[in-house]
Amino acid sequence: MTDRLILSQSSLQSFVDCPRRFELRYLRDLDWPALETREAIQHEAAILQGQEFHHLLHQHSMGIPVATLESTIEDPIIRHWWQNYLAWEAGHLPLRRYAETTMTTTIPVGSSETRPILLTAKYDLLTKLPDNSLLVIDWKTGRPQRKEVLAARLQTLVYRYTMARAGSWLNDNCDVRPGQIRMIYWYADDGSTVEFSYSDEEFYRDEQRLSSILAEILTRTEFPQTTNDRRCRFCCYRSLCDRGIEAPSIEDWLIASEEEIVVPISIQLDDLEEISL
Repeated sequence: MTDRLILSQSSLQSFVDCPRRFELRYLRDLDWPALETREAIQHEAAILQGQEFHHLLHQHSMGIPVATLESTIEDPIIRHWWQNYLAWEAGHLPLRRYAETTMTTTIPVGSSETRPILLTAKYDLLTKLPDNSLLVIDWKTGRPQRKEVLAARLQTLVYRYTMARAGSWLNDNCDVRPGQIRMIYWYADDGSTVEFSYSDEEFYRDEQRLSSILAEILTRTEFPQTTNDRRCRFCCYRSLCDRGIEAPSIEDWLIASEEEIVVPISIQLDDLEEISL
């Protein structure tokens, strides 16, 4: 039985999408040498662009002057994202901000009180607004998603739930009411946003869902692959699972249906999980 289990939205989403992928990535820590796209150099460049942009925003939140940061930007795509960010943040964010912050809470799962199950969330940016709202922001450099798709993703659940459970330090050391929480996905390419509120009802529903997922993880002895093979197109384990050999193109990725989208393992920047069996 598990003595220590720390999970995040990435690992939980992997389990929900494909238990086999969860097992290979998070239980067996298996590296598989399959390309996620055919254009490996372009793919790596896109990953580095996203990392550099996140780093810029982190530095800005720490108080480094705009002019200083702009002098380091050579990539025209990152400069475009940066200009969109400056135009948006000036009217939406207070000066006091917390970037790249990780919070952890425990999740009730059956009789696991003596074996704590931990849930961790790494936030791009947190802040408290003048109306006492606690704002969670996630910077996105990919293509914008529909609100109903984001609502179904574990990231939206985990980030709001963890804030409600562990965010008192941001709320003047007072308990956080779910109704105080707002979450915004901000898209760098066009500066658009998708916003979610939170409620007591959603909080209790999320806790029940998390407890159910984690209970299933703890009791499973086998981790079968998904029956929806559309999810396998962009998974690096597809050849291991006999679900295809050839990597898709970046163009395929850009026009993929929302059902097919899988966050590539190579860019899951919040993977802080530690799973001991």
